[in-house]
Amino acid sequence: MTDQHTLVLWQYAISPFSDKVRRVMHLKGLSYTVREVKISETGRLKKVSPTGKFPVLETAGRFIVDSTDILDHLETLAPSPGTMPQEPREAALAVIFEDWADESLYFYDLTMRAWPQNIDWLLDDLFVAEAKGMKQSVLRFLIPKALPKTTKAQGLGRKAPEKLSAELQVLFEGLNTLVSDGGWLVSTQMSRADIAVRAMTYVINRAIEGRAILDQLPHLRAWETKVDALTLAEPANNTRPS
Repeated sequence: MTDQHTLVLWQYAISPFSDKVRRVMHLKGLSYTVREVKISETGRLKKVSPTGKFPVLETAGRFIVDSTDILDHLETLAPSPGTMPQEPREAALAVIFEDWADESLYFYDLTMRAWPQNIDWLLDDLFVAEAKGMKQSVLRFLIPKALPKTTKAQGLGRKAPEKLSAELQVLFEGLNTLVSDGGWLVSTQMSRADIAVRAMTYVINRAIEGRAILDQLPHLRAWETKVDALTLAEPANNTRPS
């Protein structure tokens, strides 16, 4: 059990939601330890996450589930630098952008990374903390069958890859335009809107089609570099391991 001064992040490292939380903690200069969750043990961690979802922040004897709720808590622990703009309209836009990233861009990522040409890298990411063996082999067989069911139920998985890629192209071109002046998404300062969207572009870049789209958009790539400079302890690595 943690004391009031200890933060433990229970996470899947590749999760964009975990990435979002880590970026904010780095921005705020908060010390924390990481507890990497194995896919195979999720069902045994109901005390930590009754929903089975991660990340979870353990703090002062509490388990805070949901990345947005975690960010709200981090604001109370370390108000400066803040991730929510002070101007009401900008704050409203930050909330909308974060929700759009979490609930829309996330499913573009999940759908594209489940495509056959991308699935191996996704599985490598998912099992980074998992010992090789029969259990991992079974899960690596089952997950590629389960993910398309999830994305089809959500809607994007029912679209042809070419149609989905074209839609994402339009969305990313819009983001490219928004940051074409070298600024941030909703304010004169970086906000959680930038952090949430960047967490999603990071994982979308790990799909061949997503990377191809992003590489056409220099303003968006420059914006990614700016966000990373403030929120990452080390440079981002999106190189496919050989």
